[in-house]
Amino acid sequence: MKKKIALLQGGFNGEVMKYAIRGIRKRIQEEGADLYIFSCYGGEKEDLLYNQGEYQIFSLLDCNEYDGFLMASNNITSGEEREKLRKKLVASGKPAVSMEHELEGLYYVGCENYRTVKEITLHMIEKHGCRKIYFIGGPEDNYESQKRKKGVQDAMDLKGLQYEEAWFRNYNYTYHDGYQAFYDFQKMGLEVPDCVIAANDEMAIGYCAAAGEQELHAPEDFRISGFDNLRIASTYRPSLTTVERKKTEAGYQSCDVLFRLINGEDVPQKTTLESEVVYRSSCGCTNHEEKPKNGKRHIIETMLNRNYVQNNFQILQKRLVQSENWNEYANTLAEHVINNIPCSAMYILLNRTEQLEQHTGQILNNQEYDSKLIVIFALEKGKLVEYKELFDISKLIPGEEVDDEKAHAYMIMPVHFQEKTIGYCVIKDSFQMIDDESLFRGSHCINMSMQVMVERLALKQMNRMLDELSAEDAMTGVYNRFALSRHAEKILQYDRLEQRETLILFSDINRLKMINDTYGHKNGDIAITTVANVLKKVCPKHSVVVRYGGDEFVIVVSGGDYNKGLRIKEAIYDELKQANEILDIPFQISTSVGWVCAKPDEKLLLEEYVKQADKVMYKEKKKNEMTRQM
Repeated sequence: MKKKIALLQGGFNGEVMKYAIRGIRKRIQEEGADLYIFSCYGGEKEDLLYNQGEYQIFSLLDCNEYDGFLMASNNITSGEEREKLRKKLVASGKPAVSMEHELEGLYYVGCENYRTVKEITLHMIEKHGCRKIYFIGGPEDNYESQKRKKGVQDAMDLKGLQYEEAWFRNYNYTYHDGYQAFYDFQKMGLEVPDCVIAANDEMAIGYCAAAGEQELHAPEDFRISGFDNLRIASTYRPSLTTVERKKTEAGYQSCDVLFRLINGEDVPQKTTLESEVVYRSSCGCTNHEEKPKNGKRHIIETMLNRNYVQNNFQILQKRLVQSENWNEYANTLAEHVINNIPCSAMYILLNRTEQLEQHTGQILNNQEYDSKLIVIFALEKGKLVEYKELFDISKLIPGEEVDDEKAHAYMIMPVHFQEKTIGYCVIKDSFQMIDDESLFRGSHCINMSMQVMVERLALKQMNRMLDELSAEDAMTGVYNRFALSRHAEKILQYDRLEQRETLILFSDINRLKMINDTYGHKNGDIAITTVANVLKKVCPKHSVVVRYGGDEFVIVVSGGDYNKGLRIKEAIYDELKQANEILDIPFQISTSVGWVCAKPDEKLLLEEYVKQADKVMYKEKKKNEMTRQM
């Protein structure tokens, strides 16, 4: 039976993790196993509520369902969330491997961080005479950053160099962090250093960009190094001294260690992959600029593709938020997925409360997933599929074939509004959004458009409710006179388009004044509500009952004719007769009814037909009075 592996990771937002997943994929395919990637972007923003909504995806992990676990610990930036996951995996008793971050109870696979950075620092001191060395690190609790920082400090200690804590700063591994670091050092009154050791290439390049704004350049004014040996490191000018890490190999080896553990083999607790320093122009070691083979071409192609992907998602988000209903939303999304995201299936599942309780007019404050969800979007083999039944969340993936022995990969991502859990999205058998680095943008597009859709539909529902309330007669519960043009007129217009007749009835309660004068207005109200209830009961489904005046009612019936009017009148009289037998009142409740039929080729207004029906009713009332007097 094929194995099931769960990968927990906090964002494919960089080249390192993108290549690591390639190694994982290769080893997974060799084994013929299924891969379940629980993916989020917690930490991508500083918004703690947003992060809370992202990390909720890990609550879907049922450890009993998997043979082993890979945890990309270093890109799960929340220490609290990382510790929760560590405890959960340890408690499962199943094999688990932590990538690039040593965690108690888990096996470790990662690159060598300390030795290479120490080597670079010693190189800067011994060969280039550097004394004042600044370090730009990743997050303070980041394992790799801690090791690299220690490499710098130990090298300086070894050479007897003094340093200040202000020279060592923590950021978030981005280009903008490196840029900011230059100005942060400047604001602190610190001079330009002899050397900057950055914990990754992006921050090193960001620092160089900021320095260049003040006509300071490496290696003439300062020396600098990075880490990771990204493609851009060799094409940047000056080309960047850095550390080559085995990015793809790290993913492959992590997965290989996991399978060996699953198979019962004896595996070392810690597997360290060798890394190697690459000396280039930024530290002053070369006198000429290297000629990268295809580096510039790759960067240009990547940049153009990112622009294309970004533009596509901007267009998609605009189209999605303009959808009038969920069917239109699904069709728009399906069109984009079919044309841009090769996959065997894609699903979006929502909490029932978000779909079924839109009339609340607010986003409900859910912090977890419902046990049963609505499959709001299902695309299987290029076709939209409708799931009418609620989906049991314990099954996780809709449409999953239990006996299917083919290896599959499932990307599982959260759908949320800030900290409020809404649902999740599944993409089956596709890694393109990881390869082209568009996964975050795609996830953000679905989250934002979904939020706008839910809020818009809730607002529309609320407006409909308010519209109904404003058009409702408080005493009887039928429509008031304002609804005549708002609702009844639509029936007349629709029937004309369909070339059907429309029946307009006018009802007036007999002797209401006498009832009020003799028995009091409370009994008069009983007469009015009784007639209203009878009219609602006997009138056909596609009709509107309106309280036109104090004791007057108008009924507009779609597709009615003279005989139908006669049947409705007789039904009203019969129901009132039964009501009188049940009610314990000292008077009889009765009404007179008249009606007319609007022909589809006529152009009269509804009010004109109401007046005609009123005249017919008046004749009926006179006839009823004469009958009572006889």
